[in-house]
Amino acid sequence: ATSIFHKLRKAAGNKKNELLPEDRDRIVKLYTAFEENEYCKIFRNEEFMYREYTVMQPLQRSYAITEERIDQMLADGTLNSVYDPAKVDELEEQGSQISVKDKMKLDKLYEQKPVYEAIISALQGTVSDEVYLSPEAFMPVLRKALAKVTDDKKLLDKIADGLSVMDKNAEIQRDKHGEILYDKDSKDTERVSYEESIDDYMAREVLPHVPDAKAFWEEKADAKKPVIKTGAEIPFTQYFYKYEQPVPSEELAKQFMELEQSVSQRIAKLFG
Repeated sequence: ATSIFHKLRKAAGNKKNELLPEDRDRIVKLYTAFEENEYCKIFRNEEFMYREYTVMQPLQRSYAITEERIDQMLADGTLNSVYDPAKVDELEEQGSQISVKDKMKLDKLYEQKPVYEAIISALQGTVSDEVYLSPEAFMPVLRKALAKVTDDKKLLDKIADGLSVMDKNAEIQRDKHGEILYDKDSKDTERVSYEESIDDYMAREVLPHVPDAKAFWEEKADAKKPVIKTGAEIPFTQYFYKYEQPVPSEELAKQFMELEQSVSQRIAKLFG
């Protein structure tokens, strides 16, 4: 019913149209008549419903200590828990107006800066083209490189992850129960029609392109923090779209020439 309205005699700001009583009557009659026509289409509720699935690929990452990967690790903020240069700049900009709380944060960052610099220096000192196809092969190398800097397991794991990239030649990583781990960096979202099987959807839309992808769906509607994966959307444009033949290029060229000629004549008249 977006085409059912009357033009305002005078625009009220951005408002240029209004619904008069006859417009409202016409819309109500279209609705209550419940008949298919140019303005009305009838569907079952399920037509608009969908389930939202998360699709991921197996965790396969290669590890290496290269200049490029070190730079990418720093750009991704892997070491921000140790020292965050951007945060330091932000706090320093406060100058003498800095609060006691922020001053304590800044001092803590200053305190950890030597560790941050030592990690970078140690990594740069062991740069190599060697690529490792599993964390088990890479971690001893990383521990040795940072032996004089840190032995914090969580930090070492974070650094290893920062120095890794998705690599289909790498080993598929598994948990302690032997179950495949999935790469959160490969996470994608797929909306699947409520009435379609996820297996059919994956076979048609995903697996031909990513053969090892897997779909996950978990809805916790009754939880304290609900996770809702079922929804509905009514795409009006999709159902009411009407194709309009574009103006032929020859006609557009003719219009441009006429406009150009008109402008030239007016300029000539203006300057005599």
